[in-house]
Formats: sequence, structure tokens, C-alpha cells
Amino acid sequence: MRRSNTRKLALAAVLTAFEVAFTYIACVFPTGQLGFLGVASLFGISAVVELGVAAGAVVYVASGVLGLIMLPSKTLAILFAIFFGPYPVVKALCEKLGGSGKPGRVAEWAIKLIFFNAALTVAVFALEMTLFNVGDISFGIPAVYLIGNGVFLLFDIAVTRAIIFYMAKIHPKIHKK
Repeated sequence: MRRSNTRKLALAAVLTAFEVAFTYIACVFPTGQLGFLGVASLFGISAVVELGVAAGAVVYVASGVLGLIMLPSKTLAILFAIFFGPYPVVKALCEKLGGSGKPGRVAEWAIKLIFFNAALTVAVFALEMTLFNVGDISFGIPAVYLIGNGVFLLFDIAVTRAIIFYMAKIHPKIHKK
């Protein structure tokens, strides 16, 4: 039992480190920042799959706090803390709802979209309060939400496919005895 707990703790620590590392990479490279944040969130998904939703939440909180303390770009650290960090936990909880047929799938997508739009609103507000005036974007705030929702749907589908790949190729190797 003790060895199992130690192994789980070590895995959670490694996944947290990878989340922070990829968030740091997003800070260093001038392009692909959202892509690196998306990759960082995949380690949170690994935590949820391997250790459960509660452990996934712990990995998110730990990496979010470390990111806010250590990362040079507080904007990216906040973006990770608002959306990319908690999304694996939110996705797992929503998809438990979706398993109960069509009403569950509608509720699943409704909650995912509510979460995304709430996170986007917080991000827009945070940007407005700091340096960037989002209202100055030439195509306007409604377009930011419209395009953002479309990109979010594509992101969710990509994450689902990444989970399918993970379960087929990586998960069996982790649980190999």
C-alpha cells in the first residue's frame, strides 16, 4: 500500500513539473504560446486518467500556484490558471454527465461552453485591468467570443482524440507489471 501511494505521489509530482515546464516554454517562445499551454493541460489529463479527478485537481492547483510564482509571463500563468489548468478536471466531470444518453450529452456541452465563456470573460476582464484593452481589437468583443467558442470546440475534440491515443498507447505501458 505504501509503495502504491509513493508511486502515485511521484507521478503527480512529475506531471506537475511537466505542466510548469510547458507553461514556461510558452513564456519563452514568442509564437505558439496557446499551443504550449494546451500541451501543458494534457499532463493534467494524464493525472485525471491515472490518478483520478481529485489528484488531477491537486496537480492543477500545484502547477497553477508554481506558475504564478515562477513564470516570467504572469499573463500566461493566469491564462493557464483560468482555463488550461482546470480544463482536464472540468472535462472529466462533464463527460461523466455525457455518458447518460442524449440529455447528458447536451448538459455536458452546455457546462463545457459555460466554463469556457466564464474563463474567457475572466481573461478579458483581467487583460482589461492590466495592460491590454481588448475593446480596441478591430473586430470587436463579440467576434472574440464567437471565434473563441469555435476554437474551444476544436480544442475539446483534439483533447478527446489525445485521450483516445493516450489510453491506447501510453496508459497500458504505465500499468504494465
